[in-house]
Amino acid sequence: MRLLLFIFLLVPALATAQQYPAYTSTYVNDFADLIDAETEARITEMLQAVERERGVEMTVVTINSRLEYGDFASIEDFATGLFNHWGVGNATRNDGIMVLVARQDRDMRIELGAGYPPVFDDRVKNVIDHYFIPWFRQDDYAHGIEAGVAETIRRTALEFTDQGYTTASRLKSEVTNAVASAKTGGLFSWIFGALGLSSAGGGALLFRRYLRNRPRHCDLCGRRMERLSETSDDAYLAHGQTVEESLNSRDYDVWYCKHDDHVMIEGYRNWFSSYAACPDCGFRTLHSQRTVLEAATTSQSGRARVDYDCRNCTHQHTEYVTIAKKSERSSSSGGSFGGGSSSGGGASGSW
Repeated sequence: MRLLLFIFLLVPALATAQQYPAYTSTYVNDFADLIDAETEARITEMLQAVERERGVEMTVVTINSRLEYGDFASIEDFATGLFNHWGVGNATRNDGIMVLVARQDRDMRIELGAGYPPVFDDRVKNVIDHYFIPWFRQDDYAHGIEAGVAETIRRTALEFTDQGYTTASRLKSEVTNAVASAKTGGLFSWIFGALGLSSAGGGALLFRRYLRNRPRHCDLCGRRMERLSETSDDAYLAHGQTVEESLNSRDYDVWYCKHDDHVMIEGYRNWFSSYAACPDCGFRTLHSQRTVLEAATTSQSGRARVDYDCRNCTHQHTEYVTIAKKSERSSSSGGSFGGGSSSGGGASGSW
C-alpha cells in the first residue's frame, strides 16, 4: 500500500519536473525553427563580433513553449533559470545577455546578467516593444529577431562596456524618439512602408543616416549651411579628431556658413571600434593589447596583462586583470559559456 502511494505521488512530480534544454551553440539555439539559415548566419556574425570586440556573451534561444520543459509559471522564471543553468556571460562581470522567444506562448524575454544596473531594464523593454514585437505580430520571426538583436547590442552591450554608458548622446536620443513614433505612423514607419526594408534594423540605420544628412542652419544668421568634404573638413578639426578619423573610431562632419564664416562640428562614434577614450587627451585613440600570463583552466582562474597606449598623445599605462575560470560545460559547436548569472533583470513582451 505504501509503495502504491509512493508511486501515486511520484508520477505527478516527474510529470512536472523542470528540465532545461542543452545548448548546441553559444550563439543561436533555434529550437523552434523560426530562423532561416542566412538570417541565422548574420545573427551569429553579430554575436561573434560583440564577443570579440567587447567580450560580451550574448545568445539567442527560440522554443515552442516553456511548458515543454516543465511547470514554469512565467517566461521570466524560465528565462532566469535557463540563463543560470547555461551560465551565460563572464563569471566576474555577469554581463551576459539572453534573447528568448517562445512562439506558442507568444511571449519573449531579454534576460540580463546580474551586472547590469536597473536602467537597462527599461532600455531592453523599449527594444522589445519597437523592434521585436511589430515583426512577430506579422509572424515574421526571423526579421524581428535579427532587427531586435542588432538593437539590443547597441542599447546594452555597447553602452555597458563604454565608460560613459549612463548618458546617451543626443543622436541616440533622437533615434529612440523616432522609433517610438513608429506607433503613430511617423517618419520611421513611413520609411519602412515606402521602401519595403528587409528589417527594422535597416530602417534604423536609414533613419540615422537621415538625421546625419538633414540640412543644418546657421546659429547666427539662420541660413542653410554647407557640409564640407572629407578632405576639406580636416582644416577645421583638431589633431586628435583627425587621428580618430584615421583610426575609424570616430567620424566628423564640418558644417560651414559662408555668410558669416561660422563653423559647426559634429562627431559620430563607431560603436564597433576597439579604441577607447584616452584618460589624458580625451580622444578615442587609446589602443589596448592583452597578453595572457597564466591561462585559465576549469580549476583555477588565469591572469593577463593589458598594455594601453594612446595613438594621439604620449599616454601609456598597464593593468593586470583576472581571467575567469573556464566553464566545464561544453557544446557540439566546441564553445562554452563563461559561467555568468542573472538575478532576474531584463524585460518581457507579448504579442
